[in-house]
Amino acid sequence: MSYSKQSANDDEHFRIAAKAIIALRNEKLAGIARNLQFDPGGLSGWLGGTPNRLSFEKKEILSCYLGLEYAHISTQVVHYWPTCTDDLIALMPSLLNQKMLKSISVNMITSDTIPIGCVYHSKIGESTFIALCKAQNKAFPIPIISPEETGWGNLLPPIEITRHVWNTWWSDQNTSPEEIADYLFRSSE
Repeated sequence: MSYSKQSANDDEHFRIAAKAIIALRNEKLAGIARNLQFDPGGLSGWLGGTPNRLSFEKKEILSCYLGLEYAHISTQVVHYWPTCTDDLIALMPSLLNQKMLKSISVNMITSDTIPIGCVYHSKIGESTFIALCKAQNKAFPIPIISPEETGWGNLLPPIEITRHVWNTWWSDQNTSPEEIADYLFRSSE
């Protein structure tokens, strides 16, 4: 179970994490409410800080939908974020524990030497965190952080893959973090 019974303070941590994921996914509340068959007003009210707008069961559903394990990011799923660098810098520290944040590595993903996205990854023990990122739209650059700018992360050389593989990961979204990690780091050797 990814969302356990909480106090009001714990509920606030989950609310912050949920808002961060929604921003990184560049997702609209109306779309989330429709996908989960929630009342949009209840979801919006709860995210805005009004207590008791979402039942415990709905918080559990929302937590799973957003790829959260309570107030932290789940390492059981690959995260897909069409986002911008500023959002990553501001929001990732609220989602990852300090050990994972400090050990995170970033690789630009290229296809025929043309940048198409990036991967944020970290492995601690048996937990593998993978987030595939691309620009919000064509007006934004690919969201890649600089460790000098953030104080965390490790920028590694680009990894070349085919555009087909990248597009399959984004459209299928059933690939495990371990499968993507194995593919990326086998191909970069």
